[in-house]
Amino acid sequence: MALIEFDKRINLVCAFTEDQLPITDALEKLEPGDKGAAIIDVVRFAANLLNKEPDGRRRLLLLVSETRDHGSHLSSIDDAVSAVGASNTTVHVLAFSPSLSQVLDNARGSNSDEWDKGTDLLAPLLMARQSMRKNIAKTVAQMTGGDYESFASRGGFEGQLVDLTNHMHSRYLLTFEPRRPRPGLHRIRVRLREPRDSMKVASRTAYWAGENSSELP
Repeated sequence: MALIEFDKRINLVCAFTEDQLPITDALEKLEPGDKGAAIIDVVRFAANLLNKEPDGRRRLLLLVSETRDHGSHLSSIDDAVSAVGASNTTVHVLAFSPSLSQVLDNARGSNSDEWDKGTDLLAPLLMARQSMRKNIAKTVAQMTGGDYESFASRGGFEGQLVDLTNHMHSRYLLTFEPRRPRPGLHRIRVRLREPRDSMKVASRTAYWAGENSSELP
């Protein structure tokens, strides 16, 4: 695990370690930052950091932030999404509303309504750009095929972390080889051959193909 804190600036608080103690100490000593939230910049930074880790490890980015981006200037949304795709990173977003007057976003992490049959593959990109001012955290989750959850209390936050931990240890890693994928965002669906009422499939809804994509998780 590694720990990154950010406002308008990005700070690698603790590099990747298997020792829990430095992470715990760092979390207990976190200080308030400025009013910035460079979400796009930190997603790209974290994905590039994960990409340096050895192959064969499952890569997960947990982003805890407000919904709006205030301060990203090093990267575009395409840069961040491309970095996530290149590193084969799974994104999980836990977001909170920064304004008490703002209605809490109750999206529960399902992107199925964004990807109905017949949907133009470019449409999510266009809709995402239009929604950036409202909820860039959710946009990052949608465009990377990740999960998005919101919380309004400490109890809600802790509950979401418990759910995330349970899901992490119950997932399988599958790979496939697309045939000559065009660079950019692609839709993906995972189904059970013999579906059962007691089973629910949770998977990426999209992936990003680079110029030289071959095998993708």
